Amino acid sequence: MLLTSVLCVPFVAGLACLFPRSRAGVESINISGFVAVLVLGVKLFKSVLANNENAVTEWDGFLRADALSAWMVLLISVVSLATSLYAVRYFRRDVADAVVNERRFREFYVLTPLFATCMFLVVLANNLGVMWIAVEATALSSALLVALYNRKTSLEAAWKYVTLGGLGLVLALFGTIFTYAAAIGKAGGETLPSFNWSRLLAIAPQLDRHLMTLAFIFVLVGYGTKAGLAPMHTWLPDAHSEAPSPTSAMLSGVSLKIAVYALLRFHILTTACLGSGFSGELLSGFGLFSMLLAGPFILVQKNLKRMLAYSSLEHVGLICVAVGMNAWLTVFGALLHMGYHALTKPVLFFAAGNIHQQFHTLDFRRIGCGLVHRMPKTALLLGLAAVAVSGFPPFGLFVSELTVIAGGFTSQHAWASVVILTSLIVVFCGVLNKLAGLLLGPSDSEHAAEAISTSNVAAMSLPLATLLLFTAWMPGSLRQLMEQAANIIRGMP
Repeated sequence: MLLTSVLCVPFVAGLACLFPRSRAGVESINISGFVAVLVLGVKLFKSVLANNENAVTEWDGFLRADALSAWMVLLISVVSLATSLYAVRYFRRDVADAVVNERRFREFYVLTPLFATCMFLVVLANNLGVMWIAVEATALSSALLVALYNRKTSLEAAWKYVTLGGLGLVLALFGTIFTYAAAIGKAGGETLPSFNWSRLLAIAPQLDRHLMTLAFIFVLVGYGTKAGLAPMHTWLPDAHSEAPSPTSAMLSGVSLKIAVYALLRFHILTTACLGSGFSGELLSGFGLFSMLLAGPFILVQKNLKRMLAYSSLEHVGLICVAVGMNAWLTVFGALLHMGYHALTKPVLFFAAGNIHQQFHTLDFRRIGCGLVHRMPKTALLLGLAAVAVSGFPPFGLFVSELTVIAGGFTSQHAWASVVILTSLIVVFCGVLNKLAGLLLGPSDSEHAAEAISTSNVAAMSLPLATLLLFTAWMPGSLRQLMEQAANIIRGMP
C-alpha cells in the first residue's frame, strides 16, 4: 500500500494540525509528515526501478506510478519538506509581528499538507478524470493560501488566480471529455472505454484522430494556464508576489510542474495516436513564446517576487520546448531541469521572505542597495541561488540548460536552441541588473541588522547543498529513473 500511504500521510498530517494547542506541536506534525512522505517517495522510487520498468499499481489500477510519476513524487516531497522547515521561523515572526493571527497560522499548516496531497494525487491517479479533479483541488487549496494574509492585494491576487485558473481548468475538462469520446467504440468488446491513462495508451493508435487533435488543443490551453505558460500566465506574478513565501516556493517549485505533468500525459497519448509532431510543435511554440516574453518583463520589474515569478515563466517554457523537440537528450534535459529548478527556486522565495519581513516591502527602490551589508546571510544565499537559477556553473541548471541546447543542435532543432540561448541571456541580464543593485553598493544604516535564526539559514542552505551534490554526483539509480521517464515521454516505455 505504498501509493496509498503517499496520499494518506500528508492528508492525515494536515487534519492533525487542527488539534494541538501549541504552535510547536503543529509545526512538529507538519515537519514529521513531510519527512515520512520523503521516505515513502524514496521507497517508491526504488520500487519502480525494481519493477523492471513496469508501473507500480494499487486499487486495481486506480493508482499507478511509473518512472515519471515517481520522479514527480520525489520533487514534491523534497520541496514540501524544505518549505515546512523554513515556515517554522517565518510564521513565528509573522505571528510575533501580528501579520497573521492564530487562526491564519493554523490555516497555513492545515492547507499546505492538503495542497501537497492533491499534487500527489495528480501524479499517482491513473484515471484522467480523477487527475483533472486533483488539479482542480490543488488550485482551490493554493488559492486559499495565496489569500492567507487577507489584504486587499492578496484577495485580489487569489480571485484572479481562481478566475483564470478555473477558466483554464474548464477548457482542460473539455479536452479530457474529448479524449474519452475519442476512445468510444475503439476499445474492443468494452461497452464504454476505460478512462485510465494506461488503458487509453494501449489503444492510442485506434483513437479518433480528429477528436484527439481537438482534445490536445483544449488541454494545452487549459493546463497551460495552470502551468503559467504565456499568454495565459497573467495570474502568475500576482499570486506569487502576494502569497506567503513558503507558499510561493511550493507554487513555483512544484505546482507549476504538476500542470506540466498533466500536459505530458496528454502529449504522450496524442503523439501515440497521431504519430506526428503535432503536440510537440504546439508545446515548443508556447514554450518559446513564454521564454521570449519573460526576459523583457524581468527587466522592468520593481518587485522582487514578481521578478522571480517571471523567471518561473521562463523555466516552464524551457521545459515545454525541450519536451516538444522530442529528442532523447532534450527530454532528459527537461526532467533534469525540473529537478534542479525545484531545488533552486524555493531558496529565492525564502530569501525574498526574509527581506520582506525585514523591510516590510519587496519594492527594489524602497529596499535600497547594499543588502550584503545589512543582511549578509540572506544576501549570500540569495546571490548563490540567483547565480544557480541564471544557469551558471557550478550549479545544475547550467548542466540541464546545456543539455537541452545541445540536444536541439543535434536533433535538427538548431533554430530553437538559438532562441533558447538568446532568451536565457536576456533573462540573465535582467536578473543580474536587478539583484546587483539590490545586493551591492553602500549600506543604509537606517535599517536594523539582520534577524535570522540558524534553523532559517539551514532550511535555505539545504536545497542549495543538495543541488551542488547532485550536480557533482548523481546516483546511477536516479539517472536510471530519469532515463525511464524520458522514454515514457517519448513514447518508448
